[in-house]
Amino acid sequence: MIKIKVSELMEKHDMNVSDLMRKADIAYTTAHRLYTGNGDSVSYEVLNSICKLFNVQVKDILEYVPDE
Repeated sequence: MIKIKVSELMEKHDMNVSDLMRKADIAYTTAHRLYTGNGDSVSYEVLNSICKLFNVQVKDILEYVPDE
């Protein structure tokens, strides 16, 4: 499974979902899905915005965790 680590980055930068929405210029529902780790896809455009905002690589946002 793919783990979304945006909530960890948000916590590190003392951000809430509304902050993420505004600063990354993404929809609130998208920001909330990234925060909760729910959802089944994320666009390259959103990944680019998150990488730019936090100055990280995609590997810092998404992590592959093998199924047990």
